[in-house]
Amino acid sequence: MKFLHSYDLASSQWINTSKSHFFNADVSPSFHSKIKDVFCCSKGNIHFDYLRAPIFVGFPKAMFLQPLADKVRSKLSSWKGKSLSMMGSIELVNSVIYGSLSYSFQVYRWPSSLLKLIDKWVRNFILKSDIDKQDFVIVNWDTIFNPESEGGLQVVNFHLENKAYLLRLAWNFAYNYCYWISLMKARFLKSKYQIVGSFFSSSI
Repeated sequence: MKFLHSYDLASSQWINTSKSHFFNADVSPSFHSKIKDVFCCSKGNIHFDYLRAPIFVGFPKAMFLQPLADKVRSKLSSWKGKSLSMMGSIELVNSVIYGSLSYSFQVYRWPSSLLKLIDKWVRNFILKSDIDKQDFVIVNWDTIFNPESEGGLQVVNFHLENKAYLLRLAWNFAYNYCYWISLMKARFLKSKYQIVGSFFSSSI
């Protein structure tokens, strides 16, 4: 608390204890009470959202990322019945829907079941302007992801975008030397590229 008070004085950013929570591992009730008394704030529960990213313990499961998928469904449903051309629908998907998911794609590997569900909503929205109406299609949906020069409509492929973001993250981890990378390497690597076992709390 002395350290936090020094930060307050130096930055003029005062901590609002009524809006703050603390998070801790499994500890005894007496130690829990001590923490609560010192920080004068309540204990928070995992999982929660921080800067639009869900924070949770363990591997990314569909239940943790479902709220983001629900927002996608809500946006697509709100556009239902609008006088949109097919290219207008594609532009909305590529800008608004992709934009709302791209930050999360940079942090977590999404479950394929959830991405398939979003793909189905997007496909129905583009072809029928209704996410709940499925139409017979004579063109392979995977072809739609291709550029126009290759016979596609250049729709964003959410599966590949998620993989590409994570590969970029892995590349930065291996070859860059930022402060956060130095911290991660010190914690998770025991040699240049060998990971120290597995960490249950490492959801990222």
